[in-house]
Amino acid sequence: MSYAEKKQRHDELSALLKKYSKQYYIFDAPTVSDAEYDQLYNELLNIEKEFPELRTSESPSQKVGAKISKKFKKVRHENAMLSLENAYNEDDISTFMDRVKKLSNRNDIAFVLEPKLDGLSLSIKYKNGIMISAATRGDGVIGEDVTENVRMIPCIPQKINSENIPAEMDVRGEVIMLKKDFEKLNFERKQNGEKLFANPRNAASGSLRQLDPEITKSRKLSFFAYYIVSDDKNFETQMNILHFLKKFGFNVNENYALCQNQEEAFQFYKSLEKKRANLEYDIDGVVYKTNDLHIQKALGASAKFPRHSIAYKFTAEKAQTTILDIIVQVGRTGNITPVAVLKPVTVGGVVVSRATLHNKDELEKKDIRIGDEVIIQRAGDVIPQVLYPILEERPLNSVPFKFPDFCPCCNSKLVREPEEVAIKCINLNCKAQLTERLIHFVSKHAFNIDGMGEQIIKFFFENEIIKSPVDIFGIEEKNIELQLENLDGWGQQSVKNLFTSINNAKIIPLNRFIYSLGIPQVGRSVSKLIAEFFGSYKNFIACVSNQEFYKLESINGIGKSIIEDIKNFFSNENNMKILKQLAGDGSSVGIINVTDVEKKESDIFSNKSIVFTGTLEKLTRDEAKELVEKFGGRASSSVSSKTFLVVAGENAGKKLEDAKKFGTKIITEDDFINLIKKS
Repeated sequence: MSYAEKKQRHDELSALLKKYSKQYYIFDAPTVSDAEYDQLYNELLNIEKEFPELRTSESPSQKVGAKISKKFKKVRHENAMLSLENAYNEDDISTFMDRVKKLSNRNDIAFVLEPKLDGLSLSIKYKNGIMISAATRGDGVIGEDVTENVRMIPCIPQKINSENIPAEMDVRGEVIMLKKDFEKLNFERKQNGEKLFANPRNAASGSLRQLDPEITKSRKLSFFAYYIVSDDKNFETQMNILHFLKKFGFNVNENYALCQNQEEAFQFYKSLEKKRANLEYDIDGVVYKTNDLHIQKALGASAKFPRHSIAYKFTAEKAQTTILDIIVQVGRTGNITPVAVLKPVTVGGVVVSRATLHNKDELEKKDIRIGDEVIIQRAGDVIPQVLYPILEERPLNSVPFKFPDFCPCCNSKLVREPEEVAIKCINLNCKAQLTERLIHFVSKHAFNIDGMGEQIIKFFFENEIIKSPVDIFGIEEKNIELQLENLDGWGQQSVKNLFTSINNAKIIPLNRFIYSLGIPQVGRSVSKLIAEFFGSYKNFIACVSNQEFYKLESINGIGKSIIEDIKNFFSNENNMKILKQLAGDGSSVGIINVTDVEKKESDIFSNKSIVFTGTLEKLTRDEAKELVEKFGGRASSSVSSKTFLVVAGENAGKKLEDAKKFGTKIITEDDFINLIKKS
């Protein structure tokens, strides 16, 4: 790759990693697994190693965590809360240990190994034994003030009654949620129709970072302390600190060891990896810390990592279990997916009882059978998968799994198109497909109807309250007869909230409406392209009613395969009937209002590239990007000779330097806002 291509890839990786960090640290809602994040991060590091000039203060390699949420008071850490560099194999550990010995000019270095807890880092300040404040790590320099919430965690001492307490000390540790408490919390949320937490780490973070401390109090959080920042001379070693933390009344994880060499350390790592599935809490690796605090201090830190410690990450976790059954599921578009029903086993901190077998070809290729002992894998938060069967443990009476010829729901003959992997049920009235399409219809990026999740949809469908999307908007009228508030799990307020959400959903933008229809291959991005092309529902309905699908060929980004799926979808009379009932036929109105695509208010940025750099105070990056697009331009992640404007906020980095080099016009955020107002 050329320098320009590497720079472009670096910009793409930076944007992705910042986005994923914000989702993980701020919203407690990660969209990629740790393994996927690490892979992207390492790719960025390799590019920066080859081209050091790309490593600016804005690079993810120089950042810790993410910006703090605006809903909390900011707290500046007197001593930075740095993240740890990751190691993925024994060579990385050898390099780390050799570096510590070389920098300290010592060969007799001992290391303390502790579990890398998968939770939320916390700093708690004490003065004369009294807790005075608590803050999250945030970006490592500035965290969130969560003092009142931390007071609600019973295992954290409010007052320390012990000898040899430093006058001032900063206790560092991890807030976690035990697996049993996580399962109980998610069970309660499911019963209440609330969104479930993805894993214990997100549950712990979301519970601690509440504006109402009573909510934090209602959720069982735990805390393990692992470090003390203090000038007290009693603290000579990391082992010494762990001893004092126990003495001061803190929970200290008992799974630690003092190791004199790499062989001892590796044996401890392997033993903890074996224990991992049976622990009461999630861990994702082992932390290696230089034991001597004087050496720690002398080694110092880089911009992001301390040089005295490293985190040796576990590989994607695997487990052995038994296949109790193999079932096939019918998806929204009719695809038939085989699924293994497993003897429950803990993998990656989660109890797994089902795993995907992907498709018929994959199932037959791996020759997976009912009764097999199998190895399954779960990396991060992805769906568990069966890797392979253990053939030497296969039962003598085992027989290959026979893939069905008929749909397990409607008994229609299954079909497989030439050169296609998927086997499908093509009966559009198949109940399984109808249910999945309804679930898709009300989902977040479609009609976004709160209170109508998967279980509610299935309940309504099975009880014939709804059969098609049109019926959803008639539930309130039917309720005189249904009396939902008298059914188990319902009440007057929940019913009222549901009806409010349904009524609010009656106004929907064209792109989300197209997405809600569940057309094969038409996801959110394709729906947006189609909406922008037609501009209004009236133009869209005219095209599909008159079968003028050739018009779609002029949309950049939509190929023949997608056009064929759109054509097939709207060639179905029932689909067209539902479409017109919902939104009208172009001349008459339906039961919902599909709004036109918002027109560009002016062409001040028409076909021009705008770059934002540094910290914006009044706009988020997404808001700024939307404004650029609204006025005809596009927001770019890099500066070139063709860049029209660079909007520079505080701490602007290399992009500002590039703008000066190219002679690009540079304005402030206020200038940008005023430019918009004048247009």
